[in-house]
Amino acid sequence: MKNGVNLIGYARAESGLGEACRSAAKALQSVGVPFGIINFPRCPSRQTDLSWKHKEVKKPFYKTNIFFINADQLYHHYTLNILKREWFINRYNIGYWHWELPEFPDAWVKSFELINEIWVPSLFTLNSISSKTSKPVHFIPHAISVEVPEINRTHFSLPNNRFLFLTMFDLHSTTARKNPFAVIEAFKKAFPQNDPTAGLVIKINNASHFLNEVNLLKQSIIGFNNIFLIDKVLSRKEVNGLMYVTDSLVSLHRSEGFGLPLAEAMYLGKPVIATNWSGNVDFMNENNSCLVDFTLKNIDGNYGPYTTDQKWAEPHIDRAAYFMKKVVDDKSFTSRIGMLAKRTIKLKYSPQFIGGIYKTRLNQNE
Repeated sequence: MKNGVNLIGYARAESGLGEACRSAAKALQSVGVPFGIINFPRCPSRQTDLSWKHKEVKKPFYKTNIFFINADQLYHHYTLNILKREWFINRYNIGYWHWELPEFPDAWVKSFELINEIWVPSLFTLNSISSKTSKPVHFIPHAISVEVPEINRTHFSLPNNRFLFLTMFDLHSTTARKNPFAVIEAFKKAFPQNDPTAGLVIKINNASHFLNEVNLLKQSIIGFNNIFLIDKVLSRKEVNGLMYVTDSLVSLHRSEGFGLPLAEAMYLGKPVIATNWSGNVDFMNENNSCLVDFTLKNIDGNYGPYTTDQKWAEPHIDRAAYFMKKVVDDKSFTSRIGMLAKRTIKLKYSPQFIGGIYKTRLNQNE
């Protein structure tokens, strides 16, 4: 079997997990590691990102597998033989896993049996997973690069003459964790109703699957003509364009395994306002972003895999509102934060830099 990597994951999915797989392809390509991609289509997201279709293969050719399929799904699909059992045999198997809470669920530990080691995108996830296994767990972040199309605000029916905040999330990732209502509340605190100088853009993905939650969002912005909801389907390039034409990204998440949109907005030189907890604090600090204080609280209900026996962050709305006002009013602060954000991501999270980490670790396994 040849040296190289089989990337097995949601390579076409328009989701964070899909982006993780594509980011690995960028990293490997940038350092000349041979690889093929097996697209695994079993996920609820749209399968329309064909940017790596030219690298897709039907079966693994190389010695090392990296599964961009989280622990809750890996064992499940293996037992059903949807993930072919012969793919695992005589290969070095790596699970690249995301998880967003301090404790890794016991229900998923069976997936450890299928792999030799685990890679994780953040130190937060590393702490969570390594407490449940004796297998090696390695911190290997996502590679970040954003291609921006020729596009302007008019394309999204957004006004030109005001400072626009953007918050974006996939409803499959659970509204409770992504916490968009906190962003709406902070914006309302920071600016008078219908203030013409500022606006908030809310971009949601998979709206058609969660109509009740979309209705609640719509109700919360009634009467605010400076809050814009985009619930139609956008291509990946359009999403990049939306990040580019807005002025600041806000994420008052309760927890993140990494925080891809935050790193992508920083790559584009945007000031990012985000909760000072979980995966994003690896690349965000007080010099390159606006970190919002929080209180750790017990989860108040069961939201998919996020259950009441765990804790997550409750970001402080007043602090978020303070930062929203500051980035609009203090131009020198905003441009300094944006410049340092861009520098951080381009230096430490480029495909070449992350590709080097991949290469070093893969060479240790050969």
